[in-house]
Amino acid sequence: MLKKTAPNRFLDESLIWDLHNALESSDIFKYEDPLKHKYNLFCAFKYRMFSSVKYLNEHSSSPQTEEEFISFLVYATMLQDGVDKVYENVYHKRPSFVDEKKYFANVRTYTEPFFTEETQPTDDVFFKYLRSMAFAHPYETSKGKRNRPFMQDGETQICPWVIVDRGLLSFSVKNAVGLRIYSNKFEDELLDIVFSFDDLKAYIKSRFECIKEITEWVKAELEDHHSNWQKTKINREQEPLVVFKEIKSILNSRFQDEYSIDEIISYLQCPLTAEKNAPSVERFRNAIIELIPKLCDCIDSLDTEGMEQIIDTVFLRPQNMHQQAHYQLEKIFDYLDKRSLEIDPFSNEAWGLIQADAFSQEFAKKWVSIDTKTMDYDEIKLLVSTACYLEAKEQEKGK
Repeated sequence: MLKKTAPNRFLDESLIWDLHNALESSDIFKYEDPLKHKYNLFCAFKYRMFSSVKYLNEHSSSPQTEEEFISFLVYATMLQDGVDKVYENVYHKRPSFVDEKKYFANVRTYTEPFFTEETQPTDDVFFKYLRSMAFAHPYETSKGKRNRPFMQDGETQICPWVIVDRGLLSFSVKNAVGLRIYSNKFEDELLDIVFSFDDLKAYIKSRFECIKEITEWVKAELEDHHSNWQKTKINREQEPLVVFKEIKSILNSRFQDEYSIDEIISYLQCPLTAEKNAPSVERFRNAIIELIPKLCDCIDSLDTEGMEQIIDTVFLRPQNMHQQAHYQLEKIFDYLDKRSLEIDPFSNEAWGLIQADAFSQEFAKKWVSIDTKTMDYDEIKLLVSTACYLEAKEQEKGK
């Protein structure tokens, strides 16, 4: 369900909900190769995003303390790194913006720009450098193999603290934040670099909004699957039992719930041990068979919810039933699965049979005869459902 974001928030939380809703709209992402191998990453990503966006939105004002700035960077890093990893996992390449030099072009010392045209890094390179200096590797950060053109070969930098604007830096940079740097290339000196916290936020927001592109990929995968699913049509002229088995196979291929169709198949193929029940059961089975055209329409249009609503028109419960009827029905369908050779009198199975026997002595006996001692549980459930359907229809006529 889509959540709304309060106006004027730094980051729009609804982007994560859009991704969440798209992912959870189909089980293909959970169970189908190769999509299922991405699902855990997607889940970890979206929950990390919820946490990160909540924190960043609550702390989007310019930080007043070192702790506030470092904490902001921690959650910003989870966001930036998460977007990067999911994008690579989905598209098997880095995002197009990785080469941008847009948001940190104005990094400076107190008196002059810090980067020249030759030494300015990409935004991602500078952000990862900032993260390293601020909290990840503050004791020793070197150029190494990293693409940091503003550092000299063999240079090692150390950061004793981060810088926040306490009203003294606004003459050079608005809402200034930055780093104090020691370097083995200027051991007798130190260097402070600062930039606007607003520029950092703009960078983080640009990375966060990449979620839109990821969500579009998810929706495209769904659309592609839906298009292929709609090409599969059911032969409605087959025997009813064959049609329902085909419906089950299609639902299985779409990773959708087959329980109701399994129940119908069981009811259509279950043999009867008492011939006197045949007329009532035939009425119930005919009502199920009459659903075939509408159910096939739902399969063709991918309308799973509509299919369940149609099935519910035969899996009825009478409006007026005896006391304890709902409880009895619950235990019959929950506890009677497969008849044991020896039934433990204190088991759920034994209790389910007691409830079935009690149910058989009420309105059910008007329509069917249930022998709980000898009948298979599928037959008992068929007869119970038949009795409920016929009683409900009779009560509807009497209104």
